[in-house]
Amino acid sequence: MNDSVPASSKKRQSFWRRRLLLLSGFGLFCGTALGNDPTADQQYLLELTNRFRTDPQGELANLVNFSSPGVWAGTKSNDPSIAYALNYFGTSASALASQFSSLTAAPPLAWNSALNVSATSYSNLMVTSDQQAHGLDGLTLDQRIQNGGYGANWLNVGENLFASADSALHAHGAFVIDWGDGNGSTAGYGNGIQNPAGHRDLLLNSAMKEIGIGFQSIAIPGSNTTAIGPYVITEHLASQFRFDGVHYISDAILTGSIYQDTVLADAFYTPGEGLAGETVNVYNDTTGILVASGFSNSAGGYNITLTGLTDGTVYRVEAPDTGLAPRTFTLTEHTDDYGVPVLVYDNVYESFAVVPEPRSLLLCLAAGLCLLGGRSRRTTF
Repeated sequence: MNDSVPASSKKRQSFWRRRLLLLSGFGLFCGTALGNDPTADQQYLLELTNRFRTDPQGELANLVNFSSPGVWAGTKSNDPSIAYALNYFGTSASALASQFSSLTAAPPLAWNSALNVSATSYSNLMVTSDQQAHGLDGLTLDQRIQNGGYGANWLNVGENLFASADSALHAHGAFVIDWGDGNGSTAGYGNGIQNPAGHRDLLLNSAMKEIGIGFQSIAIPGSNTTAIGPYVITEHLASQFRFDGVHYISDAILTGSIYQDTVLADAFYTPGEGLAGETVNVYNDTTGILVASGFSNSAGGYNITLTGLTDGTVYRVEAPDTGLAPRTFTLTEHTDDYGVPVLVYDNVYESFAVVPEPRSLLLCLAAGLCLLGGRSRRTTF
């Protein structure tokens, strides 16, 4: 089932701010403290989400197998849980390919710990209620994220739910493909995709800039029949603004990950590969002045708000301890109407994949020291 709540507005900061409430419910048969770092699986799900936002059509190719455009291969997905769902719902390959052909990319999402708090709390509520539904706490979504510490200066909020995910990848496939809409293989109707594809639409909503992914942090009772996990997942997405005395501004966030590509050598983040405590510096590439900095979190991800940075300037980002080449970026600026103009700077994504020197890796393994921090690295592009 796909639930939606109409947009609402409140008077705040001397103007009416339009609040976009995109709540997407997910169903297989129908449709802590602030400052929490993501777990490795949560960082992985964030990386998958940003890969989807960067290249929607490419992500479909990562998730499913076509023998020819819009025609299923013998094994519909390399992930057994995704393949099972596609078969169960009778998802149409041609409808899926057609829908994805018109999708457009969106800027990346950054991790937000306050949204993680509210999302985790709601996942726990689904476990104790043994339900997969929005509004179980009687709160509006903006109240829910503010109770988690997100603050009142929000512009857009949204929520995705999945109470019986087998893995982070399975949940990602569920939200991106958005299977459902009746079991086409037995009921004889529908294309096996929810209508509208609200979860997918929310993940591609360019107005959303931050996300918190909450897995349940309490035990799942054996008597549960709906919120059965092993991953009970809530995603809270949002964006926010600040007022500088003259303008309402939604700053860009530089996000990404720093990882050592050794668990699965695929040039993509895999749980267990993240490097914690790595320095990330941002410079004005022309003047060489340091304009922002931060560190990778315990899962290897990083999120640095680029306060005061504007478009028209080339910036350079470095992760100096990795030995990797610097990257450069420029910011994209646009003005969105929320009753008054808000100057929005899109987020930026840069990740650093560290590959050990083959000889050094062999020596490290022989000495049994790899997990103790062997740091011989080379640049990969």
